[in-house]
Amino acid sequence: MSIRARLASIFGVALAAVLVAAGAFYFTIAEMLIFQRRAEASYEDLRLHVTLASDASRYMNEAAKAALSGRLSAELSGAAEDAARALAAIEALKRRMIADEEIRESDEESTEELDHIRFMRESFDHIVASTVATARIADERAGERHVMFVRLSDDEYKERFLPHISAAVHDAERDVARILADEQHLRTRVAVLGAAAIGGALAVLVLLLGRLLRAMDRGFSTLVEGSRRIAQGDLDLRVPELDEHEFGRMSAAFNHMATGLQTAQESRLRMEKLAAVGQLAASVGHDLRNPLGAVRNASHYLKKRLSATELGAEPRIAQFLAIIEKELAACNRIIGNLLDFARERRPLLSACALRPLVDDAISVIEVPPHVRVENEVPAALPLVELDRDQLRQVLVNLIQNAAEAIPAEREGRVRVAAAWGSDGLTLSVADNGTGISAEMLAHIFEPLFSTKLKGTGLGLAISAGVVQRHGGKIEATSEPGSGTTFVVRLPGREAPRAAEPREASSGAQGT
Repeated sequence: MSIRARLASIFGVALAAVLVAAGAFYFTIAEMLIFQRRAEASYEDLRLHVTLASDASRYMNEAAKAALSGRLSAELSGAAEDAARALAAIEALKRRMIADEEIRESDEESTEELDHIRFMRESFDHIVASTVATARIADERAGERHVMFVRLSDDEYKERFLPHISAAVHDAERDVARILADEQHLRTRVAVLGAAAIGGALAVLVLLLGRLLRAMDRGFSTLVEGSRRIAQGDLDLRVPELDEHEFGRMSAAFNHMATGLQTAQESRLRMEKLAAVGQLAASVGHDLRNPLGAVRNASHYLKKRLSATELGAEPRIAQFLAIIEKELAACNRIIGNLLDFARERRPLLSACALRPLVDDAISVIEVPPHVRVENEVPAALPLVELDRDQLRQVLVNLIQNAAEAIPAEREGRVRVAAAWGSDGLTLSVADNGTGISAEMLAHIFEPLFSTKLKGTGLGLAISAGVVQRHGGKIEATSEPGSGTTFVVRLPGREAPRAAEPREASSGAQGT
């Protein structure tokens, strides 16, 4: 017999037991619910009366202070409001109890309790009005003010107000006593109906078994279908959370497995892509250097031979020769990036002052006229252990990208800052350019991915590799239309300071 058939037979037996006990339990549970409502209402009534007595006592204490000082205080007003709220809550509760046919008392008792509430409200309103009048008596008649308060306390509060509270508390205690008697009666009935309790336990068993059947069916079907789709290559699949029993852990483990498989596949594809890019970079870099060297020599020769001739004086010839030199320099930079990406040279650490290093990086960048690059690295920053050439390359890439991200019609600003903390060095390059969309931001450190039309997609990939080989990490945040910030975090390797770092002549470049 299958598991489903076995559980179905148990379900049938448990259902039969439930039907036997259901009738007996129905009437008992109904009376217990009514008992619970009566108990909650009676205890709430008693609590509110005790609260009213406490608030009224606090009010009389504050009233005595007002009678002595001749001034009404905020505490006096607060105590009056609290007592008024307690009275209103008592009356609202009593009217709800009267309106409820199942827990209401006799008409005589209900009328008596409402009369107590009405008398207490009238008495307390009189006490409040008299207290205000007493406190307003001039200080010259302080003795008369004291006598009036004593009379008010004795005649109104002690003789009229408190007796009604005591009567109301007595009524609440009477209700509680009745409830306790009913509770004893119910206990006796529950003891007699002990056999029916077994049926209740069977009812719970039926519920649990029913849920187990549904969970098993849903769990097996979901996991089998998920396994089939994973086997077909659908690694994006995630099965829904199965919260019941072991299937919850199984679904979580299944999703974890699918995530691991997807991550492993993405990592494998990324590594294959990086290996292919590295091989291509090394091959292309070496193969292009010789032809480009020949072109550079030819260009230099032509420029030298034409410089003293009439043809060389023509503006177009000079313009074309300048274009050739500029594009050759661009090709050399691309080849250099390809070879740097392919080599992944380990950093050679040495003591380095960061502010002069930033100035050095800024000096080799062609900054557009509308962009100002500001070096805000503190001169007193400690010397740090890093590879100067590799970090200079990172700075050049980040600052150059930041400057190129600012439109010509906008007054641009690139800010380079750094700070030293317990976690090490934090270096940031921020611009006010066009920004990067969230979709592109997730891929900017991938090789061959570029947001620029003529970009190779290697600069940030090389920078990320350099930072990682230093044991740090690089992050980017961007707000489209407002700018981008790159943050480089390097572990704390402070070097001994042999001498103060040299100050650059200028902390900014550009206009």
